[in-house]
Amino acid sequence: MIRNQPDEDLAIGVPLNRRRLKPVVPQRVRNLRKHLVEALRAVRTMKGPPSPLRPEPEGFAGQVVRAACTLCKGWCCKGGGEHAYLDERTLARVRDARPELDARAVLRLYADSVPEKAYDSSCIFHGERGCTLDRALRSDICNVYLCGELGDFVLGNVPARRVDLFAEHEGERRRSRVTRRPVQDG
Repeated sequence: MIRNQPDEDLAIGVPLNRRRLKPVVPQRVRNLRKHLVEALRAVRTMKGPPSPLRPEPEGFAGQVVRAACTLCKGWCCKGGGEHAYLDERTLARVRDARPELDARAVLRLYADSVPEKAYDSSCIFHGERGCTLDRALRSDICNVYLCGELGDFVLGNVPARRVDLFAEHEGERRRSRVTRRPVQDG
């Protein structure tokens, strides 16, 4: 857990994605479609509510999260494969939010969001500029996950006047610009 005083600077480390972008091969899209069909079928017999659409962190914490994720370039996306952590609860949420879409339209919505190039050995939606899915289409885990120190900062509401971000992997280290808390009018 990160501990510091409100007027101190805080350094937060995040992982660094160093994978290469590669063209998405048709088999990956077929695997995605197959997974989505199975999840859509599971919606019919699902017990419990759809997953909620959780909001992004706001204010200073939101600024820090966006800067950290931009610096990291999606290390946490590595386990997404062709399933992108999408499950019946996510698809039930999408269907509830867009009742005009039938199952085929939902499949098309996701297939159309696949980038031409995605990071090697990562989520099919992990493109050059991050996730190519709108937040409302992402799985709950993708919308709430925050790695280590970043999660501690946001969830613990750790005070700081300035946050220095750095990302590193196998000796390569990148730093971000300093993110400053807005000055409060007093």
